[in-house]
Amino acid sequence: MATKKQYQETSVGLNEKDRVRLAELSRLQGRTKTEVAREAIRWYMDNYENIKNQSRDSEVAQAIRYATDQIVKAINGGVERICRMLARQGAQIGTLYEFSYMVLPDDPNAVAVFEAASSKAKQNQRKHVERDEAELAEAMKKVLTK
Repeated sequence: MATKKQYQETSVGLNEKDRVRLAELSRLQGRTKTEVAREAIRWYMDNYENIKNQSRDSEVAQAIRYATDQIVKAINGGVERICRMLARQGAQIGTLYEFSYMVLPDDPNAVAVFEAASSKAKQNQRKHVERDEAELAEAMKKVLTK
């Protein structure tokens, strides 16, 4: 009774450069060209999904980098606009402060009341800024830990 062949023949065409490389590799390993080619084909089939996904993963990583860059640019643009707005408002508030101080009566009590009100306003503003900074820091922690 004839035994069934373990392997079926498959023909692969190689150019001269690849045939020389295959012959050299098989000579170095002390194996036949068929054994080396069979191992290479098995390795490729075993790793095909990883090879195929590398390209997709690279594209996803590139898209994430692009989106991150766009977000950073938008944030930086927003920060610049906010800083310019705050500078304008600071100049306007300074003008109002100076104007208010200039029109105070010569009464020393009026100057003391004005300075006390100014000091209280600055304290309140500092509290609001500190609270806002704490909230922003907490929100950023949540974003960074996701």
